Amino acid sequence: MKRLAIIGAGPSGLAAAFALKNQNIVVEIFEKSVSLCGRAASRYCHGTWLDTGANYLKSGSPEIEELLLKRLPTEDLARIEGDIWTFDGEGNLNLGDPAQNREAKWTYRSGISTLGKLLAARARAKIHLGTRVVALEKPGKSWLLVDADDNKRGPFDAILLTPPGPQTIDILEASPIAESLLEPIVEALRPAAYFRQFCFGFGLAGEFQRPGDFHALLNLDRKHVISWLGFENDKPGHVPPCWTVVVVQMNPKWSADHFEQDATDLAVSAWGHATKLLRWPDSEPDWFEAKRWMYAHPSSGADVAAARSRENEGIFIAGDALFGKGRLNLALESGLQVAERIISGG
Repeated sequence: MKRLAIIGAGPSGLAAAFALKNQNIVVEIFEKSVSLCGRAASRYCHGTWLDTGANYLKSGSPEIEELLLKRLPTEDLARIEGDIWTFDGEGNLNLGDPAQNREAKWTYRSGISTLGKLLAARARAKIHLGTRVVALEKPGKSWLLVDADDNKRGPFDAILLTPPGPQTIDILEASPIAESLLEPIVEALRPAAYFRQFCFGFGLAGEFQRPGDFHALLNLDRKHVISWLGFENDKPGHVPPCWTVVVVQMNPKWSADHFEQDATDLAVSAWGHATKLLRWPDSEPDWFEAKRWMYAHPSSGADVAAARSRENEGIFIAGDALFGKGRLNLALESGLQVAERIISGG
């Protein structure tokens, strides 16, 4: 029986563990935070389920459609109705892409993070939350993990790293292992840069009319301070009756420029931009929530071939760094695909 350590309980790591559940492999997952599924994150607040990272999941491929609709429970699964419109730097609204709007958009009644909970519950893996891996060791043919408290975990026959590219680089560069083994992976991941992002949720008592028949607005030219504005009301089970809940994700430059500032002051500015975009009169929300993402989604991708160049040594890489896009379905696909390579021995 082989032993595999997965670093990161985001979509890629959990999908890989799920895909390995019927194999003769003992899987342990190490996650630095206290929650599952990374940026597929939800928060329950003010009687509302608020998706603060990924807004929804599209199947994107037969493999993800099968995972979502056949291999995982569907009782809590909910389809989001309404199109995604676009807007430019001046706030002019336009109809979105008809083909993309025909594709189903999915979430869960209890938030998009339910996806991670479902995968974890069925993965047959031991999950260590609140455990930050800071380095790897390789005494002989086996691998050890070193955590932030200097505890050594293992031994393992193979390692799967799924954090954002810069965090994976930090782990590898801190590892007392021959450069000839790890350096190709480090260099492969360096091009995978990430955007920062501020996300706000705003709650208003009452129902408010939108300036169009849309679920959400997406900025295409990246010249507006808002990147995304969506209504949680369109997600079944998310919002209590007689409330309007708006999620606003700010653009990367605005987010980077204001990342260390007080969220309360920033919320006032963000809400002002949102009401202008929605053609609503000046007002104050009844409540707001804020989330800062240091690694919201990649702006560029890694060298995939080089990142996989040490799989015969038992070190695997998965995650959106390989795609250069922040798409939940791509992260899941990455986890399923790396599980196939682990089963076949790399």
